[in-house]
Amino acid sequence: MSSTIVVVPTFRPDRSLTWRLDSLSAQVGSVIVVDDGSPTDSNAILDEVEAHGYEVIRSPSNRGIAAALNSGIQVALHRGAQFVLTLDQDTTLPDGYVADCLGAFELASAETRLGVVCADRINGIPSIPEAWTAEGLGLVREAIQSGFLISAECLRECGLFDEELFIDCVDTEFCLRISTHGYRIAVGPGTDIRHSLGERVPLRLFGIPLSRHGQPVSYEYHGPIRRYFIARNNVDLYLRFAKSKPRWVLSAIKREFSPAITTMVSGPQGVRQLVATLVGVAHGLIRRRGPLSPTLRAFLTPRRRAEPRAAAPAPASPPQ
Repeated sequence: MSSTIVVVPTFRPDRSLTWRLDSLSAQVGSVIVVDDGSPTDSNAILDEVEAHGYEVIRSPSNRGIAAALNSGIQVALHRGAQFVLTLDQDTTLPDGYVADCLGAFELASAETRLGVVCADRINGIPSIPEAWTAEGLGLVREAIQSGFLISAECLRECGLFDEELFIDCVDTEFCLRISTHGYRIAVGPGTDIRHSLGERVPLRLFGIPLSRHGQPVSYEYHGPIRRYFIARNNVDLYLRFAKSKPRWVLSAIKREFSPAITTMVSGPQGVRQLVATLVGVAHGLIRRRGPLSPTLRAFLTPRRRAEPRAAAPAPASPPQ
């Protein structure tokens, strides 16, 4: 395991980060935490992580998850890592996860060109391989990057994560790009991770909650800012891969259409969701990248309601 270094990007981490790292450290050679410009109120947690013996790289500003991952990966490669494990701060790996993924690499022949091994299941939900290698490994076209075990060879030949995407679709772009270099992504047989996939909110139609078989229907909700990046970066990828991967583009459009409409119609902050989606699509078409502008961020950020002021005390009665 000493040849494997894990990179964990963080932003506003909570106190569960330390015990997650403690449970993981025995599976890898070393741990690199890259904090992506968290506010100062996260310093105590990051100090605790360092006190447990883990390396913390602190970015002075929020540069996005791709930049945070790349900062850690570059250090790992410089130190001679043969494999880099990327892990979100809210992901929990079971014992033996890294060994199982390394086993897939050992099983694969040189002709298989295995570049990444990912989780077989997320929160118990199995992946559906699109093909199988001669060795019996299930292959997928794309997967979430949390739990990626990436070979150093793949990283050096294909490059790191695309920092201009900032957040969202970073893993998808990486998966599609390495496939153009002939590398494949396999699921680690039997692996299962626990990962937070987002907030679930009730599905509503014109404000009326919907139910099925007497149970409320919910869906995965992303706020307006995330919706902007999802719309923008997906359109960006559609344009990038329209010629080389037209089938993926069509399937991705179908996959993203329903959640976008649902969020605009049903979700909280409906007007902001609509603006976020439309502006995101427009920016994707003109290939605008990088972080959100301060003006658009301010508009898409829900405003907190002002706290009611306490009633002024009644004036004292004049002396008699």
